[in-house]
Amino acid sequence: MTADALDSGKNGKTQFGVQSVEIGLRVLAVLAEAYQPMMLRDIAKAMGMPSAKVHRYLVSLAREGMVEQEGSGARYSLGPLALTVGLAALHQLDVVKICGNAAADLRDRTDLTVLLAIWGSAGPTIVRWEESRRPIAINVRVGSVLTLLDSATGLVFAAFAERHVTEEKIAEELRNHHDRNEIENHLSEIRAHGIALVRGNQLSSVNAISAPIFDHTGTLAAALTILGPERRFSVGWESPEATDLIEISSQLSERLGYLRKDKTTLQATSSVPAKKISKKNTRRSKSI
Repeated sequence: MTADALDSGKNGKTQFGVQSVEIGLRVLAVLAEAYQPMMLRDIAKAMGMPSAKVHRYLVSLAREGMVEQEGSGARYSLGPLALTVGLAALHQLDVVKICGNAAADLRDRTDLTVLLAIWGSAGPTIVRWEESRRPIAINVRVGSVLTLLDSATGLVFAAFAERHVTEEKIAEELRNHHDRNEIENHLSEIRAHGIALVRGNQLSSVNAISAPIFDHTGTLAAALTILGPERRFSVGWESPEATDLIEISSQLSERLGYLRKDKTTLQATSSVPAKKISKKNTRRSKSI
């Protein structure tokens, strides 16, 4: 069958689908699972289809913005419409609905830029970005994926998310001149304080504080982060901004059904030096 595909619905009745649409979605699934641009021959191999046939689907998907090609004969990757669809799906999640307005409120209270991130297929992904009245010069926005070990947001996921979720990404980033023992000690400090602090370097000059948000199962659902330029945002465990962030993230966790055993808001305690972010280049975003 070429134009239509048969399927049995929940009520047992035969349902007709469009086979070409299903194949097109399989092409997108292959590209999504790869996490990087792919050559036509590799996409065809993954699908078990002739390259010529796959190419026709890629042409149609590219026309609609679901796929894009770097150049004639070059690799294919997901296009802008695919990002829009993915972000729309993320925004339908309860955590984004519940925490989104809180991000705007926190921006108004601190006059600093605030972001909300959740765990996506490629790592910590920004789903809400609330710019302060004095924007910072940093090239990230909604949809950007952040590093785990060089960003305050990523460190929250590395510290509080289940290790089987993050271990592959952690191992990948540890190959970039990180020391496993140093990182594990730093993650323990973050768990003890309940927040992650990062001071920017001379390149980015951006400081950031990030806090975890948990759901009713106690699983990390999101990270709420405030960031601003070093010259007017001095990060610290007991800073007013850290106190506001801890309070709001705790309230959001409770709204998601999370119950703290001691029923108290986590407070920052002793002073531990914040991590100085490294200056090496990376494709993902550092500092925040």
